[in-house]
Amino acid sequence: MKRREFLLKTPAAAAAASFCSSALFTQAAAPQDMTYEPDKPLESVGLQIRDVQKILKEGEKGNTPPVLREEILDNPKAVFIIYAGLDLSRNEKGTWEECPDQMERFGQRVSELVFRKGTESRGRTFIKPNIVGLPQKVTQSSGGNVHPCFIAGFVDGLRDLGNSNVAIGARGALRHPQVVSSGFQDLLDAHNLPLIEAHVRYFKDYKRSELQWHKNPDGIIARKFPTYKPVYESKTTFINIAHAHTHSVGHTTLSIKNLMGVMPRGYGHICDSWATLDIWRAPFMKDFKRDYRQAVEREFVKHLNMGYKHWDHGGYYRDYRAKGGYETFSRELAVYRKSSGEERKESLNRLYGIADSWMLASEQWAQRMMDCVQALPAPYVSMVEGVFARGDDAGTVHADFITVGRSMVSVDAVTSWLMGHDPREMPYLRIANERGIGDNDIESIPIYILDEKGVKKADYRTLRREALGINIYRRRDLGAQFF
Repeated sequence: MKRREFLLKTPAAAAAASFCSSALFTQAAAPQDMTYEPDKPLESVGLQIRDVQKILKEGEKGNTPPVLREEILDNPKAVFIIYAGLDLSRNEKGTWEECPDQMERFGQRVSELVFRKGTESRGRTFIKPNIVGLPQKVTQSSGGNVHPCFIAGFVDGLRDLGNSNVAIGARGALRHPQVVSSGFQDLLDAHNLPLIEAHVRYFKDYKRSELQWHKNPDGIIARKFPTYKPVYESKTTFINIAHAHTHSVGHTTLSIKNLMGVMPRGYGHICDSWATLDIWRAPFMKDFKRDYRQAVEREFVKHLNMGYKHWDHGGYYRDYRAKGGYETFSRELAVYRKSSGEERKESLNRLYGIADSWMLASEQWAQRMMDCVQALPAPYVSMVEGVFARGDDAGTVHADFITVGRSMVSVDAVTSWLMGHDPREMPYLRIANERGIGDNDIESIPIYILDEKGVKKADYRTLRREALGINIYRRRDLGAQFF
């Protein structure tokens, strides 16, 4: 039996499978195991990194990068809210009506409000929209991704400012057949917009020239990792556009989490479990701390004692301790490494029995993410599109906003607030603040409303908020919502 076939038949594999995938966009009836390298070729791949690198190189002449308006440029800790003002209703099935033209116009409007025409002629612009899967039609009002029509309109707005050399990229659950069948490829072609589909079969399939390496020797988990080009090249204007929805491991999946999509396969699987990171990512472990398990557990216990909200929801860590904790786990890990065949498969199941896939999941994800954020240059600007925002309990709501700012932590803090969560209690934002990456205190972040009349200071207490719940760990308590 192949490793993939075995994994898909185990309860532990099913739990690991749901870490980074959304039920709304699952392509197969069987659980998707996101922890293995695929053993089947991709059906088709679209434009690869090297293809778009060539397109962008040829387009540098005459390109004028956009410049942020002064209020945003001069206030790096501030967050600006732009309301879409869309007039929408639900159809007879209860889903939001399609509004592709309105979303395109809103995208163009955001470009006009956020940017000014630059004065230099050079380089290229790379946009990372949060696109992990697509609805059946790109025109649908989905709560799972940045609306494709918003992207098209946003790029049109940049081009009106002379920013002619633009590309977007994705790496994750998105597959090229989806891009074609949904009509996204037709939309891209109509707007002359190249899409880097940075998902390949194996990590070895990336060319050395397609990747850029980053070091963080002081990281808690990762010491070194790559991103795909041209995201952080010197002449790239990087615009990070996330989407407002919730996630069991990350809690709110916003601009910080969106950076997973600029990391190549393997390294970008930051949702891997504590128990098996060094098993499924064995070829990459030279770039990770050898004692990452002890470090993650130590941080988890510290945060548990600090009263982090829902930090041992489901009692996974409690059960692990009752079974002997790290001493028992490490003995079984030694058995796994020395065994083979059926004995090794049985040992793997025992490992998951000691340390469930969900155990320490949010702690490890947050620490790995912050290792990356500390090593990477900040995007030129980060945004979170929340026109159609999604929570686990409320489903998709018409929240009608986009948040904009230079600090990812500030943007995610304010967006989390708009989604119904206090960022001072949001675990990954507390960890970001603890590590000196940014401020998660909603009271100290300057907030402004941005529209055609200009910029107006806002009081966070008066802002419209949604109630977008987070189902923390589905396996043990389906009703547990995080607010």
